[in-house]
Amino acid sequence: MKTQRLFPLWCWLCLLPVFANAQSDLFDFGFTRNPHITVIHPSDTLLQPWTGGMNSIFFSPIDLDLDNYPDLVGFEKHGNRILPFLWQNGRYIYAPQYAHCFPDLHDWAILKDYDGDGKSDIFTYGLAGIRIFHNTSTDTLSFELVTEQLPAWYYNGYVNLYASPDDYLVVDDIDGDGLIDILNFWVLGKYVHYLRNYADSPGLFDMRLEESCWGHFSEADDNNTITLFTDCDNKSDDEPLRHTGSSMLLLDIDGDSTQDLLVGDVDSPHLIYLHNGGTNSDATMDSQDTLFPSNAPVVLYSMPAPAQVQIPGLPGPSLIISPSDPSLAKSQDLQSVWRYDYDTLLHQYTLVQKDFLQKEMIDVGSGCRPVLYDWDGDGLTDLFLANYGQFDSASVVNGFLVSDFSSSIQYYHNEGSATQPAFRLADTDFGHLRDLNLQALHPTFGDLNDDGLTDMLCGNKEGTLILVPHQRITTGSGDIETDYRNISTDGFSTPQLFDLDNDGRSDLLIGNRRGLISYHHNIGICGMTDFEHITDTLGQVDVRDFNQSYFGHSVPCFFRDPVHGTVLFCGSESGHIRYYNHIDGNLNGAFTLSEYTLAETVNGQPLRLREGIRTGVAVGMLYGDNMPDMIVGNYAGGVSFFSGSEQMHHGTGIANIHETQYQTYPNPTTGMIFCTSSAPQDPIQTMEIFDLSGRCLLQSGSDHLDLSALANGLYILIINHHSRHKIIKQ
Repeated sequence: MKTQRLFPLWCWLCLLPVFANAQSDLFDFGFTRNPHITVIHPSDTLLQPWTGGMNSIFFSPIDLDLDNYPDLVGFEKHGNRILPFLWQNGRYIYAPQYAHCFPDLHDWAILKDYDGDGKSDIFTYGLAGIRIFHNTSTDTLSFELVTEQLPAWYYNGYVNLYASPDDYLVVDDIDGDGLIDILNFWVLGKYVHYLRNYADSPGLFDMRLEESCWGHFSEADDNNTITLFTDCDNKSDDEPLRHTGSSMLLLDIDGDSTQDLLVGDVDSPHLIYLHNGGTNSDATMDSQDTLFPSNAPVVLYSMPAPAQVQIPGLPGPSLIISPSDPSLAKSQDLQSVWRYDYDTLLHQYTLVQKDFLQKEMIDVGSGCRPVLYDWDGDGLTDLFLANYGQFDSASVVNGFLVSDFSSSIQYYHNEGSATQPAFRLADTDFGHLRDLNLQALHPTFGDLNDDGLTDMLCGNKEGTLILVPHQRITTGSGDIETDYRNISTDGFSTPQLFDLDNDGRSDLLIGNRRGLISYHHNIGICGMTDFEHITDTLGQVDVRDFNQSYFGHSVPCFFRDPVHGTVLFCGSESGHIRYYNHIDGNLNGAFTLSEYTLAETVNGQPLRLREGIRTGVAVGMLYGDNMPDMIVGNYAGGVSFFSGSEQMHHGTGIANIHETQYQTYPNPTTGMIFCTSSAPQDPIQTMEIFDLSGRCLLQSGSDHLDLSALANGLYILIINHHSRHKIIKQ
């Protein structure tokens, strides 16, 4: 059986309009990405500050601009972001315009040329397997889906070639025949499987299990211990109940023309080097180094994933290593991208830096939330960046890695002008809060103790509010109020002080983990502050996306525009920036969700913002041109700047089916599941239910499906062969 261009569902057309389902001809606002706003940090000007941060990134080579010169693309696991970098003038330069040319990818992505045409194709996680996209670039960068699931021959027949969402497997020509092979850990196994490609020519796939114990070694089921010279012939009795997660990279470390192996493991900060004493196709790992490289070992919590990159001008390949643990609260988040260059004479890797590309951008750790406020009263809006936290330390408790994070707020003073902002880092712990060991601080500003001075009110992971008085901020002394007015939410409170009813007094609006917004009306008189709780479901705003999470993590930014009045921009767990209008005079009703996700203008076309997960948003007039500007933060710890631009027409051409929004309901379900499409040109044509092992259980050619016959549990629904949704049957 050979697989060639299976399920050719679409050709990725770069930079097409994608909002054909909009409610009016023009967007209310236009936003264009602007990477050129100066940021000084603290004395050096950052080269590319608005890249968006890095926590857990894997790099692959690719020619982005089709100039026959290799560039670089990073896949950021914490938010499934694509970060393209062009090689220009001796360095890598962030080129976000190319991100929209990539399909939606998730969990992991490895770029490798599988058909010998010199263009990097995409191997990425699918439904318990491997999805493949062929690079079809001619005049512009583009990709075409080849297969949703790569099949392979296992023992008695062809089944789905298993891949874990947590592993970085090997995609390489292992036996030197010009065809791409696969090394992976089996679903229940601590052994590496070698899937050899038996196709007749490059560009085809005929994967077959060649060796179920490649390298003759085993990995422990609960730690990173490697046992060499393992007999895997009868392994059914001692296989673990689960495979916990590993990363692998095949490369010739000692220069003997035989491929060795680097292995990272979940909950471990180290890479293990396994020396191959056999051949490439019949490998035997005969020695190991548990602290690689010995001259400067990798120490990256957790599960470091190495990528091999040839940086132009260097004699040998470099290693770029970053954590790949899927958890959002385990990994190092600053100095989390280590670069090692290869010494071709000594045949060893030398540590060059711990913040490859990361040092050139704003990165506050994990979970960046921007807030705009003129703190010093000079008429220029300053920038505050709060975080979920920064990685402090890690320890193993009852066999599991537990990491400690502490939250802080960075203050960037705007030292530009009324028509050109420029930010300088002035304080890395604004309000002196990091020693409190809190998580997910989120500030807003106003006079809350009625002394005529601006105070800071912070939400946090516990859902309470913390009042930080002006004196504490300016002098470092003074008490904070840790449970302000006994106001609390369902965790991850994100307050904003904003005069919602336009009565001259700042009201209190609070987002939360559930994805809703609570409203506390300011009823104070004579300049006093007094809040009255009105509702926990203001405007019936709910930013949860049940296809991704039960939580919404709403981050409201109300803004009063001279043309459109009061509007709401809201960050979310899914990463979409929701936009609501029809708020003035409608505080007791439902706000209108005008845009499910905001657009940015790229090459004259509106395209969906793709800024990762747990986004925060700040909107303000920073150029004095009456067009609101926007700063978006994401969980990887960085921010992106979008200048206000002319309003764009909603797209009326062919909609990219990746951008269609599907809604499924009810979820959880006891039986029937229904689906709706936001785009008339992309109706519901197929619905397929898969179990977690990749088996198709049910199919439908309509917009509904009956799950009554299935056992209770978690399933995957695939709509129109491409859109995945988690479904719970109960």
